[in-house]
Amino acid sequence: MNRFKLQQQLLFLLFLSSIVPVSVVGIYGIVSSSSALTSLSENQLQESAVSEANSIESFLQGINEDVLFLSKTPEVQGIVRAQDGGGIDKETNASADALAKQLESLLTSMIQSKTYYMQLRYLDEKGQEIVRVDSDGSNKPKVIPKAELQNKIDRPYFSDTMKLPLGNLYTSPVNLNQEKGKIEEPLKPVIRYATPVYDGAGKPRGIVIANVFAKKFIKYIEDGNKDKREAFLVNQDGYYISHPKDSKEWGVDLKKEEKLQKDYPEAVAKEILGGNRGITDQGGNYTIAYSKVPLDPESKQFLVAINQVPKSEFLKSVNGFKIVATLIILGALGTVLPIGIFRGRQLVQLIKGLVNGISSASQQIFSTLDEQERIASQQAASVSETTTTMDELEASSRQSSEQAKSAVTAAQEALTLAQGGTEAVGETLEGMFTLEKKVGAIAEQIVLLSEQANQIGSISQFVSDVANKTNMLALNSSVEAVRAGEHGKGFSVVANEIRKLADQSQRSAEKINNLVTEIQGAINSTVMVTEEGTKTVAAGVETAKKTDRAFSGVTDAVNKVVVNNQQISLNLKQQVNAIEQVVQAMDSINQGAKETSIGISQTKVGTQQLNETAQELDQIV
Repeated sequence: MNRFKLQQQLLFLLFLSSIVPVSVVGIYGIVSSSSALTSLSENQLQESAVSEANSIESFLQGINEDVLFLSKTPEVQGIVRAQDGGGIDKETNASADALAKQLESLLTSMIQSKTYYMQLRYLDEKGQEIVRVDSDGSNKPKVIPKAELQNKIDRPYFSDTMKLPLGNLYTSPVNLNQEKGKIEEPLKPVIRYATPVYDGAGKPRGIVIANVFAKKFIKYIEDGNKDKREAFLVNQDGYYISHPKDSKEWGVDLKKEEKLQKDYPEAVAKEILGGNRGITDQGGNYTIAYSKVPLDPESKQFLVAINQVPKSEFLKSVNGFKIVATLIILGALGTVLPIGIFRGRQLVQLIKGLVNGISSASQQIFSTLDEQERIASQQAASVSETTTTMDELEASSRQSSEQAKSAVTAAQEALTLAQGGTEAVGETLEGMFTLEKKVGAIAEQIVLLSEQANQIGSISQFVSDVANKTNMLALNSSVEAVRAGEHGKGFSVVANEIRKLADQSQRSAEKINNLVTEIQGAINSTVMVTEEGTKTVAAGVETAKKTDRAFSGVTDAVNKVVVNNQQISLNLKQQVNAIEQVVQAMDSINQGAKETSIGISQTKVGTQQLNETAQELDQIV
């Protein structure tokens, strides 16, 4: 019974959570989207009517500007002056006929470039046509000869235009063109724009009038008839000017009662003819958009561009959306409900499986907790033994720390001795550098002495050469004295004495040379000894340098020993601190093991309660 109730409740909740939200959201979406689509369709229909009306209004505005331009041209003003001057324009000295020809050329050019003009005319103040150019809608205008020009003084448009102030325009109704009081065949709808021509004195002297093919702007309405949309044009009285059914057109001229008021409710016709623009769905089976086209500044005459679409077609997209949205909602519900029922049954089976699993798992947990309680007791005993061992390790680490401090002290003493040895080697190296400098100075003096001995040898050689030459001169003098006889005896004695002195000088020079040779030999020996001494001093300097580097290495090594011993001492201190923390942690673990044992006992009680709850849940499901 309980199982049936739970499944029923799940199905009811599934129904509420799927059908109700989907239906509410779907209905809201259909309503809001339908409203948006309807508004969009209405805007598009309204834009079509407004666009057609704006096109017609823009076209007619161009006609207004052309007529005003023609009334101010020099040709028209010249004709007026020529009429007052006996047929000659005193400003240009042109005749009225010549000015008329110029005006004919101007009107012809305008009709050729703008084929929507049916007639362009200038009439004087008596209603007589002065210049007239006609067109059949092609670019081949026809200038009407002077003999065929007519008087239009009895036409309403002439009298009405002559009453207007300068710069104002007369606008005729859109109607069918008449020739000699009869509607012309085939039908030619026209509209006339006219403006008065004034002279310099401010008097009206005629009118300029343009007849325009109304078909040129009615085509904007005819182009709107496409698809299911219908476009038509009515005048201010509601008569159809353009309509998809030709039989309804031009009721005002053809004396037919085909007008807006006949086909639509009075309220709809009144709204269309009385407003500027808008949209209404009160037209029977149609939705109607309309836009007003004023023909004159005071809006006494106007046209109304109308677009209508059958409501069935207008709402076709909206109805299609509603159908599609409804089918989607029903499809979603048809898909969700069977799946929900199937998954609900699976959920009930899953809960049953979970209950059975919880029951068996609680039994296993209960057995496991007994085993964990026994293991926790063993862990507490092991932790106690570990705590004792860590106490002994702490004492050993403290002793190692003291020994490391002693090693640091000894290493520092060795470092002091090594620094003293380095200083002594530095002093020795300084003395060797001084000795090396002095030996170098001795070598320089010996080299100088050798150079001076060489100079003495050169001088002695020179003296020996002089003695030889003097000896030769003395010998020649003796020969010449013998030749001179008695007169040369004294000279012979002198020559003998000179030869003796030369011999003595030569012997002295030879002795000097021998002494110089001996001195040079001694100097060379001294130079060799000095060089050996220099090399010995250099070797001593290099040895002293190596000794200095060795002592520096010893100093660095001893310094590293000191640093290492200090690091060892620091590490031992950290180990002592770490061991103290381990001892504290082991105490915490011991306490935790005791608390775990208590928690396991409490878990056993909770597991027993979980088992009982699982059995109750199994009965409910």
